[in-house]
Amino acid sequence: MTGRVVVIGGGPGAPDLITVRGLDRLLAADVVVVDRLAPRELLKRLRPGVEVIDCSRTPDRRELDHEQIVALLIARARAGHTVARLKGGDPFVFAHGGQEVAACTAAGITVEVVPGLSSATAAPALAGLSLTAVDGAAGFTVVSGHLDPNDPANRVDWRALARAGTTIVVLMGMRRLAAIVGRLQQDGLAPQTPTSVIAEASGPGQRVIDSTLGAVVADVASAGLRNPAVVVVEAGGRPATARRTLVLGGSRSGKSDFAQSLVGDRSDVRYIATAERRADDAEWLARIARHEGRRPASWTTVETTDLVATLRAEDGPVIIDSVTTWLGRVMDECGFWSADGAAGAALTGRLDAFVGQWADTAATVVAVSDEVGSGVVPATASGRAFRDALGELNQRLAAGADEVWLVTAGIPRRLR
Repeated sequence: MTGRVVVIGGGPGAPDLITVRGLDRLLAADVVVVDRLAPRELLKRLRPGVEVIDCSRTPDRRELDHEQIVALLIARARAGHTVARLKGGDPFVFAHGGQEVAACTAAGITVEVVPGLSSATAAPALAGLSLTAVDGAAGFTVVSGHLDPNDPANRVDWRALARAGTTIVVLMGMRRLAAIVGRLQQDGLAPQTPTSVIAEASGPGQRVIDSTLGAVVADVASAGLRNPAVVVVEAGGRPATARRTLVLGGSRSGKSDFAQSLVGDRSDVRYIATAERRADDAEWLARIARHEGRRPASWTTVETTDLVATLRAEDGPVIIDSVTTWLGRVMDECGFWSADGAAGAALTGRLDAFVGQWADTAATVVAVSDEVGSGVVPATASGRAFRDALGELNQRLAAGADEVWLVTAGIPRRLR
């Protein structure tokens, strides 16, 4: 007479967080095949004579491999027993529950699945962390931290994850925590992003570290936290616009429109127009007028080349459009084209001051600039000098930016 297999999610660890159905099925079992993170306290409640098989697995040790576990389930069920496969969390969340069900079903064994409370949601709740909020994250994403983010076998799109605006929950990530944190920062999350680690959630030894993305590795090491632990990165709470954003693109690429979209529908925007009005150039004035027509009437337009003073102010978001025209005017103001050594030093001073204030600004600023690194060599020495100066300035601004975007044919792509 053939028995059956019941795959049971035991919850995050505390014996009273298993479901009622899960407990009923466990207490009715003839054989219990138990994982390391399952609620083992419940084994004390089994009736006499129940066979308990320990198949604990860690990254460095395993009592039984996957094939041996499946073979045990099938063999005991074929012997007529009811076999409870007791797992931690939910059997279908970063576990082999789905594979075990498929293998048993293929062998003709009846299988029941009892869902469990995953630590991905239970641990944050037990630590008082909301994964979503009306004024914050509109969702959450659960990923495995088992592999290094830079491992070719890792299928997580970390760059997309970093900019998705959802809370990030990492399971099995303690061994790779430094690499994960580094990758998320590389892909755009600020070091100040709130980050928490919950160790041994729901157990008597539960510990919670509330930190930031930039400090969490050191804080975890100082506290001596170990697996099992859940990492929660509150990326969904970051502002829609980063503090310093550089938008690059070619001529008529759509970069200015995209830059304006980054500040949303805010009415307190200061638009820094760096182009010089030329009364004797009707075509140029028409271009400026078209730019002005695309701006909301509530925005304040300031025509200046004093970007240092602009970035010192903190009265609302700033759009600088564009760095390209600003550089041309500043080179003129410094007398750069005269090949005077003093003019070169003056230009260097202006660029250094701008880049320094860009790095130190407390304002939310979006700067638009032309990408000149596409390989076209200007025919004149002055053209090459301008290209070189702009390319180097773009690099310096990008190094200090929180986000860098490239717009091509109206399609923005985040570079950082």
